[in-house]
Amino acid sequence: MKKLIYFTFAAFALAALASCEPELIKGPEAAASVASSELQSAFKIDGQFADAACTQAQADGNYIMFSTSPARTVQITNLKADGTKNILATGASGVFNITPKRGQSSTQAFTVSTINQDASVVSFESTVNVYVPADLAPEVKVLTGESGQKAWKWYTIDGACWGNAGYIGVAGQANVAAGEIPGKWWGCTPEELETEQIAHTGNVVYGYGDSNAYMVFNEDGECISYKSDGTQIVKGTYSLNDYDPSGENYLYGTLVTTDAPILMPFRINSGGTRVNEFEVVYIDPNMMTLIDRNGNAEWGWSESTWWRFKNASDADAALAGNGQRAWTYNAFDGATWGNAGYIGVGGQANVAAGEIPGKWWGCVPGDLETEQVQHSGGVVYGYGSDDAYMVFDNAMGTVTSFAADGSQIASSAYSVENFDWQGEYKMGDLLTPGDTPGILFPFIINTGGSKASEYELLYLDGTLMTLIYKGDNAEWGWGECTWWRFQPKK
Repeated sequence: MKKLIYFTFAAFALAALASCEPELIKGPEAAASVASSELQSAFKIDGQFADAACTQAQADGNYIMFSTSPARTVQITNLKADGTKNILATGASGVFNITPKRGQSSTQAFTVSTINQDASVVSFESTVNVYVPADLAPEVKVLTGESGQKAWKWYTIDGACWGNAGYIGVAGQANVAAGEIPGKWWGCTPEELETEQIAHTGNVVYGYGDSNAYMVFNEDGECISYKSDGTQIVKGTYSLNDYDPSGENYLYGTLVTTDAPILMPFRINSGGTRVNEFEVVYIDPNMMTLIDRNGNAEWGWSESTWWRFKNASDADAALAGNGQRAWTYNAFDGATWGNAGYIGVGGQANVAAGEIPGKWWGCVPGDLETEQVQHSGGVVYGYGSDDAYMVFDNAMGTVTSFAADGSQIASSAYSVENFDWQGEYKMGDLLTPGDTPGILFPFIINTGGSKASEYELLYLDGTLMTLIYKGDNAEWGWGECTWWRFQPKK
């Protein structure tokens, strides 16, 4: 599974991102001042590699090893989408990463700077040729994400992820963007598919009946369904035809498969008949709803079958959707923020359902800046409302929090490190460097207003995000940690 790394070598970069004009960190420096031409002569690219450990040499590798001779501390930067500096590395030697998005130029510019003893800054600009994946067609990217491979899982709303409906076949009959099913009659949970509802599979247990079963779409045109333990169920091909992301004319497209690789690919009440052609009544990077028309005419109201899925593995899409995405509090069981005893190992809670491992206590958004205002240092910022929200902006690399009235509270850069959606304990780490983290109510509990900028990304999919600030706690330490739970803003 591809790891998402927005900014590498965070020990230097994350601290510096808080400033658009960061100061250079001092270290080994040549005794004499240098001119730009001398700095360029001293700077060497020692190789390009396909991996961060620099074990796999590659002519256009995205990881670039550098050194200086004589040794001199330099800072390597390029520009973000908004024109501000993005610090790639600082030091006399090391490695920096440049990984352009699909479709961008393979020739990427960067700047090398150093500070002389008289405090003057000299720099030179250079370019490097790096690997850039070819841009995917929109109808492929929506299914596979930028990485070219995405897992989708069951999306259960109001106790149902699969069921039947009266076929209508025209737009505007349901709020499909919210997951509603036009003409819905009935539905069931994943666990019921191969127990109470097993007659629909022909009375065969395949492994579809589990909330952790999943299917993977890849850029090679393959769709593969898996049991929750990763055992393959079936492999086939797919194409999304006549893709219309607006959905104005009812259909977002038609999904055509071979060998029925979709999760639970059975037509309802047919004793096990498999479906290979689906109407896509809604799709975005985080949700997909399918209908088996079964030959019905518009407004026929005859029985059709429906499916609903969510993005399980694409962190970029989950956070920022097609570019920007708003998140707000998720007050599951009356709590959205609180404390817990830190455990730090998997299997201690159903995190996919929003449970918090080791949970002690939590409160609703309305309590955050009233009864619990001491945790923000006694200051009311605007976080304490069900309608407060934060926006992740992929192009800018920022997360910004807003009060209920839309006024900005705080903003910071963000990055996701070491992402693995099948991680045994956590999926990765969410980093928001600087003094003004953009996460909603970023305060560490019982510290009088200290803010967290590094979070364990305990769980993330297209519908739920759970964070933990572990502090200095060790595994099974049961020391106090802070937790947050969020959901997309509707």
